Amino acid sequence: MKQLILLAALCITPMIAMAQSKTTNDTVFIQLNAVDIYGGPSAFATCFTNCDLNGDGLVSYAEAAKATRLILDYGGRKNIISDYSFLKHFPNLVELSIGNTPNESIDLSANPKLEKINLTNGLWIKEVTLAKGCNPQIIFPIHDSDITFKRVSITPW
Repeated sequence: MKQLILLAALCITPMIAMAQSKTTNDTVFIQLNAVDIYGGPSAFATCFTNCDLNGDGLVSYAEAAKATRLILDYGGRKNIISDYSFLKHFPNLVELSIGNTPNESIDLSANPKLEKINLTNGLWIKEVTLAKGCNPQIIFPIHDSDITFKRVSITPW
C-alpha cells in the first residue's frame, strides 16, 4: 500500500508543477474586450490588440513577454495611464510610445531592448529610468521639457 501511495505521489507531483508553470504563463494579463465608463471599447485595452497572438481576446503574461512594439497613446484623453508598472512584463519591447499620463517619472529598466521611445504625449514626464546599455532614439514632447535619463542595472522579476 505504501508503494502505491509513493508511486501516485511521484506521478502527480510533476503534473502539479507543470500545471502551476502553465498557469503562470497563461494567466490573463489584459482583457481586450474591456469597456470604458461610457460603455465603449477601452482605449487602454485597444493598445494591446497586437499582443494577442492567439486571437482569444486576452493577453497572457507569455504573450506580453513576446511583444516587441507597444503604442500606448491610442485614445487621447480617454486613455490616461497612471501606472506603468505593467511594462515589466514586456521585456522584449523594441518600440514604445508612452500615452497620456500624469506621472513625472517612468521606469523602463525592465525593457533593455528598447530602440525607440516616443514621449510626445508624456507631457509631465521629467525622469525616465532605462536599463544600463539601453540607448534608444527618443522622440521628445512638443514642449521640449528637460527630461532626465538615468540608467540602472536590470532587475530580474
